[in-house]
Amino acid sequence: MRGNLLPTLLLVDRPWLRTLALGCAAVALVMMLWQSDEPQEPVDAAALRGQSEPDGFVVNGRYLSYDENGKLSVRFESPRIEQFEAQNKAIMESPRAELFGEGEEEPWYLSADSGTFREGKGLLHLEGNVQVIRRSGDRQGTLTTSRLTLDNSKNTVYTDAPVELTDSFSVTRATGMKAWIDDRILELNSQVEGRYEPGQQANP
Repeated sequence: MRGNLLPTLLLVDRPWLRTLALGCAAVALVMMLWQSDEPQEPVDAAALRGQSEPDGFVVNGRYLSYDENGKLSVRFESPRIEQFEAQNKAIMESPRAELFGEGEEEPWYLSADSGTFREGKGLLHLEGNVQVIRRSGDRQGTLTTSRLTLDNSKNTVYTDAPVELTDSFSVTRATGMKAWIDDRILELNSQVEGRYEPGQQANP
């Protein structure tokens, strides 16, 4: 018990020690306040969290785009969208999109495992099990590939990867393709081969 009280008794018995201790405490307090008032260097948030971490994210996000007449041209959805402001891009999980062509009742349907949207350029890059479905009346055409780019400003889709197109009667394979959605035109680039079987269901 006496050992715990000794420092306090020494301060009471020696006023100069008490004054010195209070002076030291006051100097320490002034130093802390002075340092806190110093201008701080701006903190780079990206440097703190790392370049691979997003600035923000959206869960169950939906993106809608309209043409100059106010008509819906693109409906896009993803369960998770991560935004990287410095790179002006967004990365999406399992993106799904509907593209509405001019004069068409049925939209084109796009899906993939992942996607990257470049906002400044209006480009959507899809990767992994990319599928495009186009319905026209009773017919349905399906395009599959490993990667595909949608140019929202020109309403086109294109790829340089191998593609496969199937419908009720045919299977066509090629390397690279470009499609104009409004004009309903599909152009295959090279190594085109196909099989047509009228009246039968085609097998890939």
